Amino acid sequence: MNLFTLLTKFAVITLPFYVFFAVFFWYITWFDKVWFFLKEWLLVAIFFSLIYEFIKAKKLPKLDFLDYLVVFYIIYWVWITLYNWLGLNSIIYGWRYDFMFLIVMIIYKHWAQFLKINTKQLITLFVYSWALSLLFWILIKFRLKEEFLVEFWYIDYVSNWVFNWWIPVYHWLENSGIRRFQWILDGPNAMAYFLIIFSSMYLYLQKKKNEFYVYTSIIFLFWLVLLTYSRSALLWIFAAWWLIFLINLKYIYRHHKKLLIWLTIFSVSFLWLLWIIFQHQLTNIIFRTSSTTGHFDRMEIWINRFLEKPLWAWLAESGPAYRNIYPEKQTKIDEFKYIPESWYIQVLIEWWIIFFITFITILFTVLFKLYSKSKIMFGMFFAIMIMNIFLHIFEATYLSMLMFIFVWLFISKK
Repeated sequence: MNLFTLLTKFAVITLPFYVFFAVFFWYITWFDKVWFFLKEWLLVAIFFSLIYEFIKAKKLPKLDFLDYLVVFYIIYWVWITLYNWLGLNSIIYGWRYDFMFLIVMIIYKHWAQFLKINTKQLITLFVYSWALSLLFWILIKFRLKEEFLVEFWYIDYVSNWVFNWWIPVYHWLENSGIRRFQWILDGPNAMAYFLIIFSSMYLYLQKKKNEFYVYTSIIFLFWLVLLTYSRSALLWIFAAWWLIFLINLKYIYRHHKKLLIWLTIFSVSFLWLLWIIFQHQLTNIIFRTSSTTGHFDRMEIWINRFLEKPLWAWLAESGPAYRNIYPEKQTKIDEFKYIPESWYIQVLIEWWIIFFITFITILFTVLFKLYSKSKIMFGMFFAIMIMNIFLHIFEATYLSMLMFIFVWLFISKK
């Protein structure tokens, strides 16, 4: 087994632990930048292990349309950032947040052939290791509560994210006493993102099994997503299900008419049950007036900023990276100016409309390639694209790296 394979196995097992490791070791050693960039060090190690495999193989990768799009995207990023020089931090953090996941995609696009483990074995390793971790945490949550994480230097400054500080043990749902499920990650939306990836991998492994435990597990995972109270995640569930359903409606009706009837009955019953349970809390749980207003206000502010400056801004001018470029601007008022609450609006602002179209083209190229390989992975990727309309979900770079490893292993699978 080569080093590249070992590092890939290490990545799929440990990447979701990134926040936990970073917080814990940051507190112990106070070398914040070392632990903050743990996953970047891992990516560098993977890259150099590939250089070694490449030298041994003595062959060059064949580039295609997608490669040229990504290269064009990165070259423009470098040029526009240098043109509007904001210092080294702009390059470091812009790269980290804005397209590191695309580098991961290109690495596994061309060098998945060097893996000495097949896709199914790697997914099995990921699913079983993380299933045990999830079950263990569920037991801790209901026995010891989230405050247990204070022992590992998370903070009890609940439901507040503070720049350059530790992670709160949980977030409240505004105007209610409900705790949002976030596990050991840095927020409930990141947890929903992880559950999307995990559920998709689990479904892939169990797709041909018609067993009671499979359906029970799927319901359990959906329940965990509900506990995050991530509206974007719930939107992806219904959007992805409906897209896959509509694409395969003719086949389903011909071959699974009874199943279709039962699914319809289940869906209607489930929605009715949700209404019965939560009808008095809909305002706080689903509509969340202040949160919803804040999201759309920020998006409107940034669309207006784009119209004022339509050619370009620069890398790290908006989105999560700005916090490291402008550490002095960490107020609610400034956040409205720098966080548009949409990955696509962020790309539009930073890189102009041509490169916004380039980014969208990259995503849809990957999406269409997945459709011919796996409907489950197609649904997962489409769902995450939907989430990014209302969130900076790619900000969770440790999960984006994980997702793109699996995405391209599926596309490369023969």
